[in-house]
Amino acid sequence: MQRKIIKITAFLCLGLFAYFVVRADPKELLRILGRLSPMALLWLLLLRVLFWVIRTLSWRIVLTRCHADRPSFFALFCAELAGHAVGHFTPSAKLGGDAIRAIMLDTVPKNKALASVVLDKSIELMATVLMMGIGLFIALLRIRMAPAQRVVFLSLTTVTAVLIFFFFRQQKKGLFIWILDTLKKLRIRFKYMEGKRGRLIETDAIISDFYSRHRRSFLYVFMLYIAMILLWALEMHLTFLLIGLRGITPLKSFLVTTLGILANIVPVIPAGIGIYEMTFMTVFAILRIPQKAGIAVILVRRLLNLFLAVAGLMPMMRVKARPPAREPVSEVPFAPPPETV
Repeated sequence: MQRKIIKITAFLCLGLFAYFVVRADPKELLRILGRLSPMALLWLLLLRVLFWVIRTLSWRIVLTRCHADRPSFFALFCAELAGHAVGHFTPSAKLGGDAIRAIMLDTVPKNKALASVVLDKSIELMATVLMMGIGLFIALLRIRMAPAQRVVFLSLTTVTAVLIFFFFRQQKKGLFIWILDTLKKLRIRFKYMEGKRGRLIETDAIISDFYSRHRRSFLYVFMLYIAMILLWALEMHLTFLLIGLRGITPLKSFLVTTLGILANIVPVIPAGIGIYEMTFMTVFAILRIPQKAGIAVILVRRLLNLFLAVAGLMPMMRVKARPPAREPVSEVPFAPPPETV
């Protein structure tokens, strides 16, 4: 069943990919790409691959704290790209991509795989919100904005930070059981999830244990995600320079990256269609970046995303049927481990 789900998802993604390519007007894409030399595109692609290498390394650190066996880096890298493919092409967006990451780890018990994905995504979001806040602070100090624009950016950043903080605290207490209990209070029941309650209790325990006993690893992964965002800003800056916008400064590229993060947080539309363009074009207007240069950058970045998303479909198509790794379910009720320094 697991293998069928992955392959059906991959075929759906291929169909959606063909649809997006036709809708994007291939002639216009080729005209924009004609401004870049093959070597320039190669450098941008290598930076994007390095971006995914950092993400994989971060996830691997988390997973090794949740699971005794050291997972293959290549297997995790393929799972990351598969998750990116699903998140890029399907309406499930990033949520579905993270689920696929856990499913692809067929040699790791599902509670540990799920716990590692939740922890990895949570740390990434914490680092992202911090960098977004820094970018917003700099923008408010140095750039003139309309009052409405200030309110929108401040409100979205604040709401995002509050939600991330809430889920971080809830993870330490037991996120999945809290979700089940909340749904039960609302008289909403999912028999499948209720049947997996024992596994979910174990997953909550693994997550809580990580925060309590692996603080150094948490900090290391957090700093890796900070470095990843800075690498993202470097890629943005090089893209501007390679398409001929020589007046762009590193600070502007950093602000475009951090303020544009909002476009990547909304997990409801395939590839962020519309939201991505609207967010970045607003940021370009605030920073007084020419519209044509902005559109060119968006197209180049979309093509890089598409290339790696298509690459991510390959490991999904080659998944082999294996019996899922299992561990005995503990009958001990969940209780977070004591804090240790």
